[in-house]
Amino acid sequence: MVRTDRYEGLLAETVTLPGANGHWINAYFARPLGAGPFPALVLAHHMPGWDEWYREATLKFAQHGYAALTPNLYFRAGHGTPEDVAAKVRGEGGIPDDQAVGDLAGAQQYVRALTYVNGKVGEFGT
Repeated sequence: MVRTDRYEGLLAETVTLPGANGHWINAYFARPLGAGPFPALVLAHHMPGWDEWYREATLKFAQHGYAALTPNLYFRAGHGTPEDVAAKVRGEGGIPDDQAVGDLAGAQQYVRALTYVNGKVGEFGT
């Protein structure tokens, strides 16, 4: 039997966090409302960039009980549509590996520090 009497709610927002080399980057964050503790998941976006698909995936993981965070790995490339920013990044040969690793490590540290996260943090990417 499926319980239908449990509370369901989400919080979703854009946050800033320290990434590689201490640079502040933005990220999309979603989590279930409630005391937790919740496992966490850091999502590494694909080459098309920090786009709608990754925001939707972040929300979906939150609906399934995760504190989910997708850092904008292209933040330093400037602002615009995901397509425009990704084209700029591709035109420049991509982003340095150590920058991506540093940004993802910063995202992991961010979620590990949250009081409602149980200390378990995974990564997902495409």
